[in-house]
Amino acid sequence: MQSRKSSRPLRQTSVPSMIEPLEKREMLADSSVVAGAKVKSRNIVTDNLSRTVLTVPFTGDINLADVSKIRVFGYALNTLSNSLTAQRKVTVHVINAVVLNVDVTGDGVADKQLMEITTDRLMRKGGQIWFYPGAYTDTASNTNVEHRTFAVKGLTKERFTMASRAFIPTNLNRFTSDIFAGSGSPTGNGTDVPEATVTANLDAFLQKKVVAGTISQARKDAAMTTYNSSAAKARIPVANLRAAVLSLTGTFAEAAITNFLGPNYLIVTFLDPGDASVEVAKTTARDSDGKLRTIFRPEFDGEPFQVLSAWVAHEALHQDNDFKLQEEVIANTFGTFVNMQQAQTDPQYLRAGSRLVNKENEKMLALVNSGRTQFPFPGVLIAPMLKKDQGVFIGGKAVTGGVYTSYSDFLRRNYIARGSVSGNTAGNAILNDYYAKFTGLTPAANMQFSDQIMTDIDNFNNFIGPREAVRVANALKLGLS
Repeated sequence: MQSRKSSRPLRQTSVPSMIEPLEKREMLADSSVVAGAKVKSRNIVTDNLSRTVLTVPFTGDINLADVSKIRVFGYALNTLSNSLTAQRKVTVHVINAVVLNVDVTGDGVADKQLMEITTDRLMRKGGQIWFYPGAYTDTASNTNVEHRTFAVKGLTKERFTMASRAFIPTNLNRFTSDIFAGSGSPTGNGTDVPEATVTANLDAFLQKKVVAGTISQARKDAAMTTYNSSAAKARIPVANLRAAVLSLTGTFAEAAITNFLGPNYLIVTFLDPGDASVEVAKTTARDSDGKLRTIFRPEFDGEPFQVLSAWVAHEALHQDNDFKLQEEVIANTFGTFVNMQQAQTDPQYLRAGSRLVNKENEKMLALVNSGRTQFPFPGVLIAPMLKKDQGVFIGGKAVTGGVYTSYSDFLRRNYIARGSVSGNTAGNAILNDYYAKFTGLTPAANMQFSDQIMTDIDNFNNFIGPREAVRVANALKLGLS
């Protein structure tokens, strides 16, 4: 293939508005020219890794000289910024590069050259590719060149941020010493909150959902009417717990409201369960008629009602006295997703620093660092994220059995350690409702609590995407690795 020297200086490609300009570089004429507007990208995602292959066309003959002098950048959201509008430049590491000779005309003679660059993560839309002197040479002139092009296709800023994780805590006060040695050991907030205060807080929280368009004003008014009703007060006498139930208005777990206020329930309250193995709450069915009772440990009486709502959603799934490992893992999973959904309205409660809040924060950290099937969406199975060999709690304490590899692994191992026995259990109407709304799938006939549901949750997450996960990361002060 004959090389063609350009008599024109390299054309400067304008920088998209989302990208802050890098420092100016001297461009060399009479060298191979990168056709930046024609850069193509191909994403590869497997269980173990995520990559983008960038294909850069050249107008002249080149020799690849030094891969280390190819630099690739993208811009991610700065999850540590107060406003979550600032972006930060992120180095996208080059795993491999190769020059390909392509026969475009089909005459058996290579008449075009492409450079394929494989990156260590999925690429950002508008991301920059820099060729520094010594990266390659022009075959005809043996000139070292330096210039830049753009990856014109790729991820949005939120998705690129998620593709650039693992997330690492920068404020250990949001977690507990159970996971991080540098965290404290907060106690539960057991101080009863005056009903007037709870009422005002619930009203303000639901109004924010109205403003955000999550619910209508009519739905908010109906929720407050139910909260203040004598029937609701008789069933759920503690205002803070009643607010937790009604705050589920607008979430995918809204069916829990009618569940607790329905005819099959006796009471929902704070009461000593008399069982040290109960983490937060316990639901039991009366032997005589199957009517249900849910009690929460009194030391959590004063916790934010939003974090209590995660456990309300959890306990609504227990409809009998037979719940094994799979049921507990699934109930926790839906509870964590509810917590993340509530945090979209106002994440301030995640910073309360109480034991229940911080323990649930740990679950959310594990969740945003997980997610296999829809990567870079958050999920519950092992994610092909950066530093995945360090698990979902980077910098966490050493644990028996090695690092927790995913949100699901974290839950399963902890419940097994507490004596939970593996096995499927009978499903119910609440499970069917959560499942249908969350996954968009029709529940199977006689669906049980099983490992398949966790796979489906990882496959079909309709509520918490990259944008919602990044907002939680910001609230928890999780930095990119």
